[in-house]
Amino acid sequence: MVRAHDSILVVVDRFSKMAHFIPCFKTVDALLVARLFFREIVRLHGLPITIVSDRDVRFMSYFWKTLWKLFGITLKFSSAFHPQTDGQTEVVNRSLGNLLRCVVGDKLGNWDLFLPMAEFAYNNSIHRTTGKSPFMIVYGISPRQPIDLAPIQLESRTSEFATAFATHMHDLHTKVRRQIALSNDNNKLVVDVHRKPLEFGEGDFVMVRICPARFPPHSVKKLHARAIGPFRVLKRLGSNAYLLDLLADLTISSVFNVSDLYPYRGTFEPPVLSSDVYTGPSSSSLPCIPPVATNHVDQVEQILDDRLVTSIQGGCRQFLVRWHGRSSAEDTWISEPEVRGLAPSLLEDYLQHHSPESSSFQPGENDGEVVRDLRIYVRRKFRKDN
Repeated sequence: MVRAHDSILVVVDRFSKMAHFIPCFKTVDALLVARLFFREIVRLHGLPITIVSDRDVRFMSYFWKTLWKLFGITLKFSSAFHPQTDGQTEVVNRSLGNLLRCVVGDKLGNWDLFLPMAEFAYNNSIHRTTGKSPFMIVYGISPRQPIDLAPIQLESRTSEFATAFATHMHDLHTKVRRQIALSNDNNKLVVDVHRKPLEFGEGDFVMVRICPARFPPHSVKKLHARAIGPFRVLKRLGSNAYLLDLLADLTISSVFNVSDLYPYRGTFEPPVLSSDVYTGPSSSSLPCIPPVATNHVDQVEQILDDRLVTSIQGGCRQFLVRWHGRSSAEDTWISEPEVRGLAPSLLEDYLQHHSPESSSFQPGENDGEVVRDLRIYVRRKFRKDN
């Protein structure tokens, strides 16, 4: 049987810490991911209240958002600037990688065959946060495992193949349990080092992590520098905040939480002035932040529809686009500036042949593929369907 799996869909329950490792492919679309979720997760545990994921194009697609809205499930997304939102899954991914490296050995092509055993061992191990195994929290018992089985009586009639398989499973679970314990100890040491409280004194120079929430909307992009500085600490405010000496052209608050700061360890030396106190580096010493039009790296193939979205800040126009080489299940609503940056010619053609009024249909009103009596404009030569 040809498997050829090249990816793993990892699903973790935030309450019990139970994890499921589902082999899949990098080419799966949002529809197939949803089917895997219903087959492997909903079948066993029912529907969740919320789903936290990264901003992969599959999870940002119109199909994915519409599907879970119909079921009353809230979607939450992590970002490159705050991956801790989905930090639990990131920790499980590291543990899973360590487990597979431990048990696969030189059988790299059969890594997916070890996933069920790795999942069982992970869910049967004591979690440091809860003090119990996920199996104990979910089912109230710890299931029997191969290392609990009584040794086979040598005088009884046995199958050599069955004996070898049982011995292999026993040794494998012993190795996995040992690896999980070692991984937990190592993770604790690493986390404890990073959890040491940071303290800065007046006059120290620090780097400031860029948080999009502190800047005007759409001014901070994914590929921008992750930090700027160095800046001088002027004063400590309470136990976890500091007042910094920022540049005048940075129109943001000068007070930062200690979590947004880290020590500057570069070779920058502030000038020594006889009368004036140095106020910080010039703008020329700050990291160069290149303009980036959008976070999407896919190519727009078609513009399917448009709508007007209103909020407290006002209204904005969005366009439903289809990405090159992707199915209709991953069609995505993106803003007009993003479309203009990705496909200006497609946008101009679309605007010329369509009314400026938005279609404004809401999620749930069109559950399947968008089929409307409109012209679709693509990069290649394409017949117009009237």
